[in-house]
Amino acid sequence: MLLTIDAGNTHSVFGFFLKGKLLFDRRMTSSPSRTEDEFWLHIKHFCDQMKITPEGIQGVAIASVVPELTDVFTKMTKRYLKLQPTIINGTLDIGITINYDDPKKLGADRICNIVAAHKKFGGPTIIADFGTATTYDVVSNKGEYLGGVIAPGLETAAQELYKRTAKLPKTDLQFPDSILGKNTVTAIQSGVMYGAVDAAEGMIRRLRKLVGKYATVVATGGYAGIVAEMSNEIKYIEPNLVLEGARLIYERVSKKAKK
Repeated sequence: MLLTIDAGNTHSVFGFFLKGKLLFDRRMTSSPSRTEDEFWLHIKHFCDQMKITPEGIQGVAIASVVPELTDVFTKMTKRYLKLQPTIINGTLDIGITINYDDPKKLGADRICNIVAAHKKFGGPTIIADFGTATTYDVVSNKGEYLGGVIAPGLETAAQELYKRTAKLPKTDLQFPDSILGKNTVTAIQSGVMYGAVDAAEGMIRRLRKLVGKYATVVATGGYAGIVAEMSNEIKYIEPNLVLEGARLIYERVSKKAKK
């Protein structure tokens, strides 16, 4: 069994794979203050829920954008599983040429996204990841990573609106019944939610001009479903793209190491 860890700024997602298939995944709030012991207790609990033994984990791949969490998960893996984890980064041979000024600075989650999306859909492909940040990454029809875009995510935009104003309240991230808000809450919801959809569609159309109008558009991340539902540009929703990419990279690196 392979454990893949997507350690993000807001949430960490744990994917448990057996023979290349995702058995189950679990999500929890990211907190660098948690120790490796605390995270291990959660791993054991997840395994207990599915009636499997954590001792069956024979490999670990970590895709982290939070350095503190990278360290904690690495310590957890070494201490409790006696394994050296594969840390996803731009220096690994992922089977895709990374055209980035410094590949080491490309986020591990984005690396996993492009690997998984290219494996499943080929190219050209545009991957939109709706998380704490909204990112767009592009893979060419030759299997080359061409670059990407980073923008504030839905929750980030809503929180900043709340923080930087005196009277605007926190709101649930959902689409209001009408684009015209009849109160402050629905007005904010309309601005944040419809604004995010329009921004995504505008960005995707711009990217299509660069890589071809028939580029496949794949959405992932915590808010992918809610945005894609209102978008005519997004064709596929792949909620576990980072986990799948981490698995593919782990398998590739492990295979090369055995040669």
